[in-house]
Amino acid sequence: MQKTTVPLRERNRLDTWALIHNAASSLALESGLTHATVEAIAESAGVSKRTFFNYFATKEDAVLGIQAPTLSADAEIAFRADEGAELFGRTVHLMVAVIRSMFPDDSFTTQRKELTKAFPELRKRMFEHVGAAEQLVESVLMERYNDDDAVRAGLPAGRDSAMALLMLAGTVMRFTYRRDPGAAFSDESASVDKAIEIFREVIPATL
Repeated sequence: MQKTTVPLRERNRLDTWALIHNAASSLALESGLTHATVEAIAESAGVSKRTFFNYFATKEDAVLGIQAPTLSADAEIAFRADEGAELFGRTVHLMVAVIRSMFPDDSFTTQRKELTKAFPELRKRMFEHVGAAEQLVESVLMERYNDDDAVRAGLPAGRDSAMALLMLAGTVMRFTYRRDPGAAFSDESASVDKAIEIFREVIPATL
């Protein structure tokens, strides 16, 4: 498979992002989270505070190497375009796309685990971003599956259907992450598809 070429401007953006993240995570691990201030991180990375905030909203985000989730037009189009496919699987893949948007570079997965272990308080920030990701997915589900559409799709009417799908998708993501920590953040979907298949088999078997 031919590897997609990253435009120079985007490559430079990712390089600066990684530079600031590496400075932040190194400072936190070496001196503690309290001493990893925005000023210290910017100085260590050799950038201005203004540049820092162009890439990260908080110092916690810089330490974790994480950003606010986004819902790309491509992800939303993919969800809507494949109406004939199973809704459960499409919802999981939509969730995966939104979660991946939080991590511009997936090469820091091991380092991120080390940081959250050393500083459990960082998990709160991680959960805030995950919560925002879930809200984005919920907005798509609520818009697409209103009461009439839900009934036509064989689902209970109202917000409960969207919430149930959302929670299932989140559970599949956590399951995938436990089996293969890097799978949910890479372009390889085999592990995600395998997790979806396991849930498809387990849920009916337990009812």
